[in-house]
Amino acid sequence: MNYVSIMSYRDATAHYTSPKRRDPVKTMLEEIVTHRVLRDAIARIRPEPGRPLRVLDVGCGTGDGLALLTERHGALAPLTGEHTLDYLGVDIDPDMIDTARSLHAGRPARFTVADMRSGPPAGDFDLYLSCGVPYSHLPHEGVVEVLTGLMRRIVETRDSAVIIVDVLGRYSVEWTPMWPRTRWSYNMSFFEDATETLHDQMSFFDRGSLDEALVEAAARAGARLSGTTFTDRSVLAGRHTATRSFNPAIPPYRTLLNELARGNTDVVPAQLRFEPPAGHAPRQVERFFATFAERWNRILTAVAVPSAEHAKQLATALFAWEQQAQQGLGVGHSLMATVVVERPTLT
Repeated sequence: MNYVSIMSYRDATAHYTSPKRRDPVKTMLEEIVTHRVLRDAIARIRPEPGRPLRVLDVGCGTGDGLALLTERHGALAPLTGEHTLDYLGVDIDPDMIDTARSLHAGRPARFTVADMRSGPPAGDFDLYLSCGVPYSHLPHEGVVEVLTGLMRRIVETRDSAVIIVDVLGRYSVEWTPMWPRTRWSYNMSFFEDATETLHDQMSFFDRGSLDEALVEAAARAGARLSGTTFTDRSVLAGRHTATRSFNPAIPPYRTLLNELARGNTDVVPAQLRFEPPAGHAPRQVERFFATFAERWNRILTAVAVPSAEHAKQLATALFAWEQQAQQGLGVGHSLMATVVVERPTLT
C-alpha cells in the first residue's frame, strides 16, 4: 500500500479490516471492475502447462490482491485457485504486512516487507499486480524508477510478463479544484474506524502521463511494450464523493448509491444528478464528462424508486453505465494500466 517511509499506516489497519469498508459500491462496482482487469491481464499470460500463476503484488497492503484473484465477485468466478497460484505480496509498511499475514493465515501465500525503490524481490513472475493505488505514493520520477526495475527484471529473466499499474486519477470529480496539480497533500478521511485522518503527498495521473511513465521506464530497461490498456474505476463513486473533503460542491454520490443498492426508497433520484465539470482539463476529458452526464441523468429520470427492488435496479443501472462509459482517461478515483512487457527480439 505504501512505499513512503515518512508515514505509517498503523492506525489505518482498522479501515482495512472493517466489514464496513466493503460497501455495495466496492462489492458491486469497484471489485467487479478490478476483477475484469485482472481477468484480461491473466488472459495475456501463457504459463507453462501445470505450472502455477506466479504473481508479485506490489504495495500489497493487507492482501486485497490475493482476495481479488482467488475469490468470487458477484457472478464472476475466481480467477485462479489457491493451489494454482504462487503469490508474493510486498509492502514497505510492516504493520500492513503483519495484518496481511494475520488475515490470510493458513493460505498458500507469502507476505514480506520490501521497498520497491530498491528493486523487486528475487523471483520470476508472470504478473506484477497492484491495486489500491500504491504507485501514487511516489513522485512521478519514483514511479518511473520502480517500473524500470520491474521491466529490467522481466527482460533479464523471461520473454514477457504483464504489469498492472494502479494510480489515482487526476481528473476525478472528487477533487475538481485540484485538477491543475499532479501531486498534492491527500487525506484519507474516508478510512473506516481509524482513530485519525492520515495525510500524504500523492501523485495523480491521466492516461497521457501514465503512458509516458510506462514508455520512459521501458526505454530505460530496454524493454518493449505491447497491448497497453487503461481503465477508469469509480468515475462517480469514489470514496471522496462521500466525504467531499476536496470538492464540497458535489452531491454525496457514493453514499446515495450505497443506499439505493441497499434498497432505500428514501433516496430521490434527482439527488444524484450530475453536472459535468469544466475547466483545467483537456478537451477529451470535458467531452467525456458531458457524454457521461447526459446518459447518467437520463437513467435517473427513467427510473422511479417506489419499492426497494426499484431502488436496487436503479443502482444496478448506474453501476452498469459507469463500467460501460469509462475510457481510461484518468477521470475516476483510480486509473489502471495493463501492459505486456516483452524482451526485444534480435533482428
